[in-house]
Amino acid sequence: MSNDQKSYGGYAGKILRVDLGRGKVEMDETSRYLPDWIGGRGLGARIGWDEIPPGTGAFDPVSPLMILPGPLTGTAAPFSGRTTVCGLAPQGFPEEYFTRSSFGGRWGSGLKYAGFDGIVITGRADRPVYLRIEDGKAEIRDGAGLKGLGLIEKQKKILAAEGKDWRIFAIGPAGENLSRIAVGATETESASGQGGFGAVMGSKNLLAVAVRGERPLAIADPERFARVCRLVREEAHGSHGWPHTPRLDPEKVKKYGQRFQACTEGCSIRCFDARSYRSVPGTLCPKKNYSGQVDCIAQLFPGPKETWYNWDIGFEAGFEIGYISNDLGLNHWELLVGMIPWLRGLAARGELKKIDRLPIDFSSPAFWKDLLEKIAYRRGEMGDALAEGTVRAARRLGLGLDLVDEFYPARGYAGHWDGHGDHINQVFFPFWIVSALQWALDTRDPISSAHGYAQNIMGWSPYCSPEQGLSWERIAEVAARVYGTKEAAHPESGYAAKEIPAVFHMTRSVIKDSLPLGDQVFPRIYSKKTPDNFARAGEMEGPSFEYHLLDAATGFGWSEAEFEGAARRVLHLERALLARNFGRGRKEDEAVIPYFSRPENLVNPRIGEKVSLEPEKFRGLLDRVYGRLGWGDDGRPTAETLGGCGLGFAAGDVSGELPGT
Repeated sequence: MSNDQKSYGGYAGKILRVDLGRGKVEMDETSRYLPDWIGGRGLGARIGWDEIPPGTGAFDPVSPLMILPGPLTGTAAPFSGRTTVCGLAPQGFPEEYFTRSSFGGRWGSGLKYAGFDGIVITGRADRPVYLRIEDGKAEIRDGAGLKGLGLIEKQKKILAAEGKDWRIFAIGPAGENLSRIAVGATETESASGQGGFGAVMGSKNLLAVAVRGERPLAIADPERFARVCRLVREEAHGSHGWPHTPRLDPEKVKKYGQRFQACTEGCSIRCFDARSYRSVPGTLCPKKNYSGQVDCIAQLFPGPKETWYNWDIGFEAGFEIGYISNDLGLNHWELLVGMIPWLRGLAARGELKKIDRLPIDFSSPAFWKDLLEKIAYRRGEMGDALAEGTVRAARRLGLGLDLVDEFYPARGYAGHWDGHGDHINQVFFPFWIVSALQWALDTRDPISSAHGYAQNIMGWSPYCSPEQGLSWERIAEVAARVYGTKEAAHPESGYAAKEIPAVFHMTRSVIKDSLPLGDQVFPRIYSKKTPDNFARAGEMEGPSFEYHLLDAATGFGWSEAEFEGAARRVLHLERALLARNFGRGRKEDEAVIPYFSRPENLVNPRIGEKVSLEPEKFRGLLDRVYGRLGWGDDGRPTAETLGGCGLGFAAGDVSGELPGT
């Protein structure tokens, strides 16, 4: 850790430390972690290493919950404004691995303007409480009046008491009841979804964190920063960086006020995955009108029936059910891509026809509401089991273990851009080979890594964008600028060179989670605004955008290689923590092989048949990934690698031998 107390741009200067058990609020200096640990995920890795001893569980009072914006949050950086949550994840299976999640909205900038670069929360309050943070001060307040309210309702009550300019991060009944699939969220749809961190808040009796502030953030080089921001913003186009831009539905615009609304305040593109609506009439509650956003996977709540998900409750009922799920504080991805397909599979095989006397019927809004409430409140045997997440529920109930294996690649998380489990993301061989490597090495679904590679390539391809996309040959040519070889992204390249993008995007995932920036947007690789279709703006190449934004904002003075090295340092320390605390290594990485050894969902038109993973070739790729990272054959960072990046203090703790074994 650097002892340099230099002041950098982009930071508020303090980290708030809250011990709920002692009722203490203290301040820490951000500068003692800088520049080495950047912020967000990077900062979380260092604090996690220092403060999570082996044997700690996610619900133990000593287990820290870290809520960490980054140096670009609260600045004018385009596609910024996000907040990363780090800690031990109760959703993880079979281990509650240290991991991270992320949420958007305006809360992160509110915390920065209040004078803090993050919050580290330990202990357990002896009663329900919430944190009130304003202009450099923080206090623990009684939360009895919030107990039992929905996540959205908690926000409304605090806003009514404090004022509309406050920003609140809260949990719902699912978090209060320690559901392992509970989220923390702000506004109506900006959730820290994966990991179960809402339950960690619940285990600490912490119901909400309210922030407000007006403290300005300094920028190291304002003129350069403004120029970089403008160029990066102008280069962006399409949705998720794809070549085509979505359109609004004229009927929904007229009827429900549909409009584009970014999931975080710094985003300026029109996205497929983010819409807001107002005055949507309820179906279950006809006298009630709902307003809010529909982001990402929440679009599946209505159906429609012609999709693989095969239900159709209509837009109004789907919006209402999505709102109810948000208010309960439940993880949409776990529900819609894992749990519901699993329950449907059990019903189709006749192994489960009712849930506590209510027939399974996903075409019934009433069934949806009843199911979600059972999970959030742990009602009945089935509700209590499902609150543990699908993987644990299947084992507790002795039902559908083979179906779980179809939908869950590893670690207790449902499929995501992997070509096998989920049926909404279109990706085929060989591109899911990179996703498989990312799944192997991560502690959760590798969302930001997979978006950077598999989603980006498929979105720009003639398969997903036949009219506006690029040819496969051009995609390979552009990718070679980033990965050094066309084989890293050619549809007929098989296993060749896939270790290169796997490591590249794992590193980029750290960067996106540390600054943080929208993972759907970065890194910028493909473009329709340049003759060769390689993204660039001014003197900057697309993959360098993040570096230039950070450097201009903070004044770190790093070279681009040092910037990449800082991200690798985070990867190494996270892996060292996993080895020390959980014995994580190659065996656990290879646990994904059976899942990917099943036939893929789609067919690569250049191949003409479905492909399955070849285990020995995959193990060879793992060897090459370990080699590129500087890890040993056991999948753990070597002493030389750790020492070379300033982590020599961790070298003695990565053997994987747990205390007492």
